[in-house]
Amino acid sequence: MTRNLNELKDHFYQQLDGAKAKVEEVKENAKASLDEAKVKMQEKKTEAQASLTEMQEKAKIKKEEVKSSLEEFNAERNAKRAVRRAKHAEEYALSAIALVDAAIKEADYAIAESIVAAAEAEAFND
Repeated sequence: MTRNLNELKDHFYQQLDGAKAKVEEVKENAKASLDEAKVKMQEKKTEAQASLTEMQEKAKIKKEEVKSSLEEFNAERNAKRAVRRAKHAEEYALSAIALVDAAIKEADYAIAESIVAAAEAEAFND
């Protein structure tokens, strides 16, 4: 009976040692899987960071393009305003010159009228 018990005990210890070995194997596999997952996660994190950096660079470039485009638009608009303002000023100046010309002609007419009136008045006094 002792022999059966010893055999049974040896058998259980063999089973236990086998189970321990399987547990260690599973543990090693789990650790290897975890390490592999960590490496993949780090790779994905690096890829995501690179992608984010790339998108930020593209956004920065786009922002500069929009800013440049806006500056060009404002410059063109300001140039058009300046041309329009110059045309208005020129028209105003031409109108003022025409008014002065008309005033000079009116003054010449008034001078001539006063000369004629003075001559007529002198003719009556003589």
